[in-house]
Amino acid sequence: MPAALDQLTQASAPVPLTDAVALSGFLGLVPDPRGVRGRRYQLSALVAAAAASVLAGARSLTAITEWIADAPAWACRALGFPLAPLTGTVSVPHPHTLRRLLVKLDGDALDQAIGAFLTARTTPTGPGLRAIAVDGKALRGSRTATTPYVTLLAAMDHTGHVLAQRQVADKSRVAGGNFAPRLSRNRA
Repeated sequence: MPAALDQLTQASAPVPLTDAVALSGFLGLVPDPRGVRGRRYQLSALVAAAAASVLAGARSLTAITEWIADAPAWACRALGFPLAPLTGTVSVPHPHTLRRLLVKLDGDALDQAIGAFLTARTTPTGPGLRAIAVDGKALRGSRTATTPYVTLLAAMDHTGHVLAQRQVADKSRVAGGNFAPRLSRNRA
């Protein structure tokens, strides 16, 4: 499951369908990695459906695709899936279509869109200082041809909402020398 969608599991009192429909308004920040030819479903509908399934409890790509396949027609229609022109029924994507799309999505752009949605969803705490924790993590099982692992740097408020998350070049820059002193100087 994409790490950005995992942020949605920490949403307080989620309402899967309503929140996913609201999220689709923020998905304009996410570029569509698919070719222009052969697009049958809108990007916002596919990602909103994946988000609704995560909010409903799906924790894997298989569970996400099963939730979408089992969703009632009115829910799929609300998420933005089109009616089949000949039958008038709502068609949903094949599981492989959704898996291919989720793998190709720009993780940073999706993370920004979900972060903006979660920020807009929360109520402001009022005037004053806001505590933010910053931490870096190496993702297990994220080896690529050029790197032994992918490292993410995340900023989170103390209610558990991820404010921003970025992939960084090297874990040593997060944990040690360069990042921590700049953060402490800015706080003073």
